[in-house]
Amino acid sequence: MASEAPTRTRNSCPHCGKPPGLRFWHLLPSGNSRRVFKCVQCGGKYDLSDTSKVASVMGGLLGIGPGIYALGKIVNRGHGSAVYTVAGTAAAAGCFMAGSLLLAWITERLVPKK
Repeated sequence: MASEAPTRTRNSCPHCGKPPGLRFWHLLPSGNSRRVFKCVQCGGKYDLSDTSKVASVMGGLLGIGPGIYALGKIVNRGHGSAVYTVAGTAAAAGCFMAGSLLLAWITERLVPKK
């Protein structure tokens, strides 16, 4: 009974089954194909599954559509001034991040790394 398998959820450490300390910005798309995270509980190495990474990119692409629309509306409302352009750009980036985080969170799976 002492060697019971840890209960695992979709976002638990693939080694120990406990919360690994994954931060929300780790769900955003990354150009680093060799990234590895370390579990704060056991020290085991893990990363997001490929499905989660692809879903994160797709969510960002789906979110950028409304973001570009909001950018156009905000800049048009401000008659092209620099302040409204920066605000519109921030809104577009926020839409990209929201879409990316949402789809990555929905499909989140952690896989062990060496």
